[in-house]
Amino acid sequence: MREFTVRGVTLRWSETISAAGDKRALIEAGPSVSPHDTVRLICSQAGVPEQAIRGWPLHCDPKTGLQHFAAALPSVTHNKTLSWRPVLTSGGHEYDPGPDTAPKAAPVQQPKPAQQSPDLNHIAKFIVPFTSNFHPSGETPDGIWLHFAIKEGGTVKGPHLKGVVEPVGGDWMRVRPDGVGLLHAKALIKPTDGGAPILFEDTGVCDFGPDGYAALLKGNLPTSAPVRLAPRYLTSNPHYSWMNRVQGFGIGEASLSDITLRFDVYSAKGTSDG
Repeated sequence: MREFTVRGVTLRWSETISAAGDKRALIEAGPSVSPHDTVRLICSQAGVPEQAIRGWPLHCDPKTGLQHFAAALPSVTHNKTLSWRPVLTSGGHEYDPGPDTAPKAAPVQQPKPAQQSPDLNHIAKFIVPFTSNFHPSGETPDGIWLHFAIKEGGTVKGPHLKGVVEPVGGDWMRVRPDGVGLLHAKALIKPTDGGAPILFEDTGVCDFGPDGYAALLKGNLPTSAPVRLAPRYLTSNPHYSWMNRVQGFGIGEASLSDITLRFDVYSAKGTSDG
């Protein structure tokens, strides 16, 4: 509560309060000279002309003789600061605390847009078998390198893409000492409905577990390991030209008992895509 006193007259006013969704200031003024005393708020914002807003009387305190007023504050322009002070007119005199006493309302902040989950679009399920000889490099300064060659039998089935994975290409994987394998695979998809093939390139991670590196040094692999992939596509096939623009992400599993990679590929449309 702010206070200003001059020639025996006191003005007190509160910070902004919320009432029924409005912004208000509450003012006490007096002692009252007559029931016709008035209060107005002098409001200012940077770059906006000063504005006078008339308050309305609420009641008079019989013990203190102070009249109570309320006044509705104007809306605040974005990134502007609102300042205000009450001015009392009583008995033909005006009591103005001056601009240095004006409280300031915080600038209005634009609300942040609510976060939304991206819309997922399932492209296809991939099943990619590899030959059983994965050519481990042994331990190098950069971890253990493995090469998995793709063999026949790979399939792609989904609402937007159907085909077979050609038995060319493969996965070059580096396994770090913490047991995380970094994948880098290239392969060709032959669409079921014909036309030029689709080249896909995958990067991602395969988690062999904290003891995976030590087990791999002994020639042992777990029966399965989760994979997370980031595939990209390239083709001259006009029916699948849309895939040239897709940054997919894949979720699946590497089954090491039969050396087969199984994963689903999705594309995502985020809120910024319109």
